[in-house]
Amino acid sequence: MITIITGSQRPRSQSAKVAAFVQMLLDRRTVGAHAVTLETGLLPLWTDDPEAQAAQVEAWAPVATMIRASDALVLVAPEWNGMAPPALKNFFLYCTSHELADRPALIVGLSSGHGGSAPASELRLSSYRDTQICYIPEQVIVRRVTEVLNEPEPVSEDDAYIRFRLDYALGILIEYGAALAQVRSSGARNFELIPYGM
Repeated sequence: MITIITGSQRPRSQSAKVAAFVQMLLDRRTVGAHAVTLETGLLPLWTDDPEAQAAQVEAWAPVATMIRASDALVLVAPEWNGMAPPALKNFFLYCTSHELADRPALIVGLSSGHGGSAPASELRLSSYRDTQICYIPEQVIVRRVTEVLNEPEPVSEDDAYIRFRLDYALGILIEYGAALAQVRSSGARNFELIPYGM
């Protein structure tokens, strides 16, 4: 099982389109997938205010359950002003119970222009330490996202190539998922002794 996180909070986003295409590719491979979209305001803005805890726990519980049932994740991360969007950063603030630990993740960055790599760099830099998520070396950057993945068949060389790269990267992610399942079941991690990264 793979969980696809759609990181945009914009309704009817290009991120949702890309996530739907990823899900279709996983369906072709007969790999089950959970979809989590952050565009609906699914997760309230994280805070350590005790009065907000009950609402946060209620919102997070079903997402955490999906993640724990997954072998791997796909993070669809649009580039907004050269950054990952706030809804996606907020998602990581909820991951305090090691839900992501030793789970491989594929980053799919996207941009309406020629960018798209900044969210991948940002996520690799700032979201892995305490969550212990394992980003795989492969990543996909979907540039000029409004021009690709719109039709059942590719309409350009760029469209065909990005479809190939997504499918190729998912194949690698699936293998990482199988391999890291052994790490998670090994008992090597001791979160009581070492709860956070350095």
